[in-house]
Amino acid sequence: METIARSSVPFEEDRLWIESIRPWLVAHSVQGNALDVSHYVATEMLNNVRDHSDSPNVEVLGAVNPHEFVLHVVDSGVGLFQRLSTGLGLTGPREAVVEIAKGKRTTDPAHHTGQGIFFSSKVCEWFSVEANGFGVSFKESNGAELLQFPNWQGGSGTTVKFRIALDSKRTLRQVFDEFCPQPDIEFTRTVIGLRLMDEADGSLVSRSQGRRLMAGLENFRDIVLDFDSVASIGQGFADEVFRVWRNAHSSISLRAINANSEVSAMLRQVGHAG
Repeated sequence: METIARSSVPFEEDRLWIESIRPWLVAHSVQGNALDVSHYVATEMLNNVRDHSDSPNVEVLGAVNPHEFVLHVVDSGVGLFQRLSTGLGLTGPREAVVEIAKGKRTTDPAHHTGQGIFFSSKVCEWFSVEANGFGVSFKESNGAELLQFPNWQGGSGTTVKFRIALDSKRTLRQVFDEFCPQPDIEFTRTVIGLRLMDEADGSLVSRSQGRRLMAGLENFRDIVLDFDSVASIGQGFADEVFRVWRNAHSSISLRAINANSEVSAMLRQVGHAG
């Protein structure tokens, strides 16, 4: 990896983009949609470092090959999952892993929407966040996946990595249209892969897990829970999500997709027809 930019905090993310990151990308023949996508993702991630990380510095690294390029945004702050855990009142950073997959989850709602990581993860070919001994990777063909680093020694900081194809076809407009439907163009729809919570928080059994999953989702109008690769769920979890929460938020669409026969049977038991 090559160092593209390095700065102390605070900084202006647009200046780092204009003066360092964009020239490096252009020099490596990155153009068109790939350049537009990297502009959005890089500046969103830099903004997170500046406003949330408590890091004294940031570094941007890059590498390119004939088909794609990779950028890393690295800080030495408290770590994203620890920040979310503290700010959202969770019991530890492991519980915070699933929060970044929801969208609209932020520790500073007065100044941030919590949308940057969500949309960035949808528009890149591959996107990952690593901090506090854990990580989450997003790939369109494989959903969100938990990363664990058993040899982690307690170091600080967050590393965001993303890969974009030079001929990338997925545009920001397409992503926003998918989750911010016309005519309001508001971020009202989210899709959450339950495999991530199943891996990070243990088997989906308890009502407490159900409450943690649905925390903050009242801000959406259309919620899709993807049960791909989830082998089973407990009655308490299913009832808390699909009966208790749903009855309390009857105006919100709550759907389940990719549920196997065992999960589907439990959903039917608590009254969820589909």
